[in-house]
Amino acid sequence: MSSGHGINGGVGRCYPFFAEFKECLKTEKLITLDDGTRKWKNDCWTVREDYFECLHAKKEWAMVRRVNEEEKRQAAIAAGQH
Repeated sequence: MSSGHGINGGVGRCYPFFAEFKECLKTEKLITLDDGTRKWKNDCWTVREDYFECLHAKKEWAMVRRVNEEEKRQAAIAAGQH
C-alpha cells in the first residue's frame, strides 16, 4: 500500500491519504504550551483517521448498517407491523 501501486497498476486508492499522513508526520512534534499543557503541533490524528477509513471503511459500513436497519423499520411500519 505504501508503495503507491494499486492492485491493478496505477496509484492505489488509499495512497493519496497515506502520502498526506506521511507528510503530516514529518513536521509533527509535541509542544508545551505556556500553561504547561502539552499538545501536538500538527494534528495528524484527523489525517490518520482519513487514511484508516480508506483502508478499512468502518464508518462507511456502520452507516450502511444504520440505513439498512432504518429501511427495515420503515418497511415494517408500512406493512402495519410494529
